[in-house]
Amino acid sequence: MKKILLVLVLMASTITPLSLCAQSADELANVMWYKTSYKEITPERRAAMNEMQKYADSFTHTYFKEYLNTTPGTEKEKSIEGWGLMRFYNLALEKLLKEIPETKVKKGEVVMWQLYNMGYVVKTDKQCFGIDLYHKHAEKLAPMIDFLLITHRHGDHYSRNLVMELERQGKAVYSNFWGKTNRVKTGDAITVGNISIKVTTVDHNAKLKNFVNTYEVNCYDKEGDDYVIFFSGDAYNYEQLNPLGKIDLFVPHLAVGLDMPKAIEKIKPTEVLMSHILELGHSITQWRWSYEYGINECEKLKRKGVYLPVWGEMIRLER
Repeated sequence: MKKILLVLVLMASTITPLSLCAQSADELANVMWYKTSYKEITPERRAAMNEMQKYADSFTHTYFKEYLNTTPGTEKEKSIEGWGLMRFYNLALEKLLKEIPETKVKKGEVVMWQLYNMGYVVKTDKQCFGIDLYHKHAEKLAPMIDFLLITHRHGDHYSRNLVMELERQGKAVYSNFWGKTNRVKTGDAITVGNISIKVTTVDHNAKLKNFVNTYEVNCYDKEGDDYVIFFSGDAYNYEQLNPLGKIDLFVPHLAVGLDMPKAIEKIKPTEVLMSHILELGHSITQWRWSYEYGINECEKLKRKGVYLPVWGEMIRLER
């Protein structure tokens, strides 16, 4: 077994990223964003995911770290952004930057966008907030969001530059670790405009106790037209997931060890967005969950309303 793991590591360390021309990247993104929907894994959507997976499987975590450490605007950064998966990664952010201000949201409706990993932007008719937003250029989203939630301090769940820019703009950042103000934990409640949020701190795993904040977000608490989203971050113990009310949407990590059938049976959400696939900071051979893995995890639940969105995808939610 050790020899097999060593071979896999050596193979991963010698992989060269596959190139993906702008036209091909645009075509694959177009299929996943506009020609198909997160609500149904059609043959066309699966084919686009499988093609994009090839580029993900050739882009190691070392290349991603190199990209994150490269000075913005330099020729080196532009060169790396020409490597297949990075084109899609940045197209997703560009899509959010364009669509968030343009999108009109009806009262009682909620519109979300997945940026990357477990990062989402959520927009109602009056407000807009982010949760676990992580991207090299995430600070570009700061003018568009009113506040930010962070579930925990692992680097793939928040962008330092975004946090600092939001604070510079006088906007609140809620977490269990950042700064001297707006730290929240079990039992705390947050109210921002007509949005109310209940906080519970839970375990990430058997060793990281009281490490992750879950957020039960009522997007229309003061409007008499509740829409409640339950973000569990990297929580792994379903017994610790105890939202206080009816949950319209549940957003869990699909591979952190959470017993998903039991979690869903307990929470009874109307819909589920399975999240945390293709985390590029992880090795290809460890904790880099593929599209196919995500699809299989959704299908295993044998339940309506369980979806696997992709980076940049818009998600319209109504009661």
